Amino acid sequence: MSDHFDMSGARAVIVGADQPAGTALREGLSRAGAVCAAAEGADTRSAVRAAAESLGGLDVLGVGTDVFHAAPLGETLPAAADTVMAANYGVAFAALQAATELMQAQGTGGRIVLTTSVLGERGVAHSAAYSAAQGAIVNLVRAAAQELAPDGITVNGVELGWMDWMSDRIDPTDENALRAVRFTMLKRAGTQADVEPLVVWLAGSGEGFVTGQIFPLDGGLSQHL
Repeated sequence: MSDHFDMSGARAVIVGADQPAGTALREGLSRAGAVCAAAEGADTRSAVRAAAESLGGLDVLGVGTDVFHAAPLGETLPAAADTVMAANYGVAFAALQAATELMQAQGTGGRIVLTTSVLGERGVAHSAAYSAAQGAIVNLVRAAAQELAPDGITVNGVELGWMDWMSDRIDPTDENALRAVRFTMLKRAGTQADVEPLVVWLAGSGEGFVTGQIFPLDGGLSQHL
């Protein structure tokens, strides 16, 4: 059974490796034996290709970018909404597209894991732009999984709830924001250590028959939103 979590020799490219969720992806996969490279640069497609080339190929793509935005609808400027969509969904789409081209050319299948947010399933007030961007990632996972299944490429998502690196997102005067803390059933924030085992399972050999799924990692929060 432990072999399913042994990723020795797997080549993984991580997008957003300098952000908390991306760090969890990189460190979890590295601890399981994968060789990881960070995709760095403003051009996501080129960055993924360059990182994969440095590894000699690509078996796993992990995307952990997360740019938050909270504001009432009337105060959200169109430029801000566009930026949030581009920084979240846009990066995920570009990374997935580049990785898909590489994996299809190799002909050996692959694993793609995207992180997203519970707000992508159930938006709350003052989070319209961010929730829309995360919802786009959720459906990117589902649509891409259907398209890529014949190539042996699985695509899954990890839907994060209230995490311990998100303390700057809580406005103590905003009731909607406070719900994320109060309604988490397990009464604590999630941690990187919570993320890593799920990511390793999804990216490893034990996950070959699971695709197109969104896994809530939220301590029960989504049951109350």
